[in-house]
Amino acid sequence: MKRILLGLALLLVLGSIGLAILARRVLTGDNVRAAVASQMASAIGQPVTIGGLGASIYPRVTMDLTDVGIGQPARIQLRKVHVGTDLRALLSRRIEHADVLVDGARIELPLPTFSLPGATSSPDGGTTKPPVEIASIDEIELTDVEVVSSGRTLSGDIELVPQGSGVQLRRVSLAADETKVEMTGTIDSLTPIKGRVEARANEVNFDRLLAFFSDFAATPTTGGASVSGSGPAGPALLDSLVFDLTLGRATTGALSLTDLRATATVRPSTVAFSPLAFNVFKGHYEGNMHLTFGDTSRFRWQGKVNGIDTGEVMAFAQTPNTITGTLAGTIALEGTGLEMERALRTSRGTARVDITDGSIAGLALVRTIVLATSGRGGYATSAQTAVASQGASGEAERFSRLGATLSLADGVIRTNDFAMRSTDLDLTGVGAVAISNMTAKVDGQVQLSEDLSKQSGTDLYRYAQQDGRVTLPVTVSGPLTGLSVRLDLAQAAARAFRNRATEELNKVLERNVPGGFRSLFPKRPPK
Repeated sequence: MKRILLGLALLLVLGSIGLAILARRVLTGDNVRAAVASQMASAIGQPVTIGGLGASIYPRVTMDLTDVGIGQPARIQLRKVHVGTDLRALLSRRIEHADVLVDGARIELPLPTFSLPGATSSPDGGTTKPPVEIASIDEIELTDVEVVSSGRTLSGDIELVPQGSGVQLRRVSLAADETKVEMTGTIDSLTPIKGRVEARANEVNFDRLLAFFSDFAATPTTGGASVSGSGPAGPALLDSLVFDLTLGRATTGALSLTDLRATATVRPSTVAFSPLAFNVFKGHYEGNMHLTFGDTSRFRWQGKVNGIDTGEVMAFAQTPNTITGTLAGTIALEGTGLEMERALRTSRGTARVDITDGSIAGLALVRTIVLATSGRGGYATSAQTAVASQGASGEAERFSRLGATLSLADGVIRTNDFAMRSTDLDLTGVGAVAISNMTAKVDGQVQLSEDLSKQSGTDLYRYAQQDGRVTLPVTVSGPLTGLSVRLDLAQAAARAFRNRATEELNKVLERNVPGGFRSLFPKRPPK
């Protein structure tokens, strides 16, 4: 029995040595390395270099490639590639149903243009059979992968399953700093790339995500660089790749977006987020965003918001404790750049905003009007032409609704229909806000409520009222952190005097002319 076991062991050792020798003879050598590189280059349409070639038989027959470079310059570098197959390959010199394991890879965006003809040709065009032929691959697994985009590196693992002229993304797991991205999906075609991918991440820097899409959508040159580099533009790498995004948190500058969900369609030089939804400032946004990449990237942003905490918006704009309330509205903006927060600050477009149940700190309209019209006759002093008031610290004017249609251009927000409604008064006007220093100016008129109007001075009510309410010209100006209110009493007084003169003249006419003032200008019957 011992001799039998020893003999079997010896046969096993000799067989293993024989297989190892056969594997090295069949799967290695300069001619095999050149043939494999040629087949890979023919299959993907990019030059391929292989630094070294070896073979092993455990746990299965394997061709071992080292220092593989794809592209010129090599934008895809593979440290070790293990191509596993069965024993039949040693006899047929044909590798079928192979499993490919890549240990260590570096992928730089933008990618070179691939061209998969769907069949593998021999090095000399098919006239001579290659020493080893790679016929089919069942799956590809990449570990310790680095994906480099705009100087930022994501690392992780990728599992792929070749499928027709494309590939199935069985699992893609990449991470960098606080970002971890998981992806699955199907790439239907690699020539050019077309498919759909589901991507999930706990936290993402939105500006870097846009930079990634920009690199991915860039048109490569024939030398493998982006179109902005040297060399003529190559064929389009990309048809359309759809990303279904689910992001727990996305940041852009100091702005934080949560529960972001979007469908991002990436095409050559463009990406469209439609639909796009996220939570911001305790409210919700729904709409779309379209970006065009180039020397000067441009974006268009349209949508609607509701439930926005205006106090948080003002704090983000570095003017805290100024305006409160719940904001809803629509926006349509366009601008330049890929850093979204900065682009929004320099964008142009239109918006409609309505804020309910809020306040404006330091406005103090009622207080100013009371001080300005505290005289029983209606004015503080007969010689006074204007009264200005700086809102007291912590004093705020509450409102039930504040609304305006806004236009944004050159860093200035303008409105022609500003309207604020409250229990005590209404304020309407036209004005502007400079975004750089958040300084505002609104010219308009303020109307006291009917109750407050009746409590005002007798002459003021009689001669400064309009439709039963005291109406006064007003200018609100200054930084949002310290607004001042100016009442133009001279204009109000002039109107009051005209009204008083008209009333006195009418009294005289009524005493001397039957029918009074109106009888002098009888209404003519229509023709």
